[in-house]
Amino acid sequence: MEKFVINGGNKLYGEVEVQSAKNSVLPLIAASIMRKGKTYLKKCPKLSDVLVMASIIEELGGSAKFIGDTLELDCTDLNRHDLPKNLTAKIRASLFMVGALLTRFKKTSISSPGGCDIGDRPIDIHINSLRDLGVKVDEGEVVEFSERNNRSAKTRLAYKSVGATENLIMASVQRKGVTVIENSAKEPEIVDLANFLNLTGARISGAGSDVITVEGVEKLWDGELLFEPVADRIEVGTFLLAGVICGGELGVKGNGFENLSALTKIIENNACKIYKNNGKIDYIKFYGVYGGFGKVIVDPYPCFPTDLQPQLVSAATFAKGITVVEERVFKKRFNYVCQLRKTGADVSVFDNACVVVGKENLTGAVMTAQDLRGGASLILQALGAKGTSEVLSCEHIDRGYFKIEDKLRALGADIKRIDY
Repeated sequence: MEKFVINGGNKLYGEVEVQSAKNSVLPLIAASIMRKGKTYLKKCPKLSDVLVMASIIEELGGSAKFIGDTLELDCTDLNRHDLPKNLTAKIRASLFMVGALLTRFKKTSISSPGGCDIGDRPIDIHINSLRDLGVKVDEGEVVEFSERNNRSAKTRLAYKSVGATENLIMASVQRKGVTVIENSAKEPEIVDLANFLNLTGARISGAGSDVITVEGVEKLWDGELLFEPVADRIEVGTFLLAGVICGGELGVKGNGFENLSALTKIIENNACKIYKNNGKIDYIKFYGVYGGFGKVIVDPYPCFPTDLQPQLVSAATFAKGITVVEERVFKKRFNYVCQLRKTGADVSVFDNACVVVGKENLTGAVMTAQDLRGGASLILQALGAKGTSEVLSCEHIDRGYFKIEDKLRALGADIKRIDY
């Protein structure tokens, strides 16, 4: 097993080159199932979740390999439609493959998908909406899906689920007629998926809005396709919040600041100055948090993202003021708080909200990551605390950040990964 050893107190200076968004890459890997031919995903991080999804492609009869930082996928010769239990148990994103496999084979099956323990994430939204499209679903220890009449329909999601929206898009691309998905999620990663599929001949409109329309086509283009997913806004946000805690100056290569206005508006009020060039953020100078962040509501995009909630709470523990965070997406996503308290942080949890009273002189501690984003918050906590901290169970953090210690060290952080 591995852990991070971090000596806090260093300011961060430099430019970060971020990876393609994990939350975009995973559904794009699933979408590659729908076409025969090679798909190349540029700037693809070698995250553990990505490697699991690639292994699923191979188990289904396809091929997946890295050429530098580009992931090559070839699903021409897929020969299996049931998702392997040993791999789907490791990653919730395997659920995205249901819609893609329905399009390719007209049937599929999946055992309970895995992922982070951040509260209930039932798949009934996926199941009910697929049933609206005429898909037969037999529920048991293994959930089996099969096409009955391949008809188009209108469905309204009970909740703006990102995964369900992506699954329905993929299940509808070759469905006869026009499929309408109401109350759809608006995340930029959904726009990315629609752009990718439209390049292959799909007819998807409205991605990024409440209503997505999919006009079915008979066949997708099978030629080689090179695609660069959107930059990982959650990785960028994590580094920005590290800057809030540590101070210094940070820039991001490319367009990594896009789609982060919910965060930049909060920190620009009392933690940093944002410098722009031609209307776009160039770099950010951090001067310390002089007050709390007030009340922050975590809700689907374009509101503050749930995947940055733990990192924001960490930053709030160092602020000279009070912050209230209300979590409306994963209401039990506060299991990391007990770890933050080990540094002396003052954080109280009340059902789906927490109250943070910022304090000075937080001290290093031994903390254990229990999930991906909560684990990232522990790294940030260690960067700001005085003295030495250890963050155990690196494997959770590796699911969403590729060699995060190298990137932080390049900015001036004192962090190393060691075996224990």
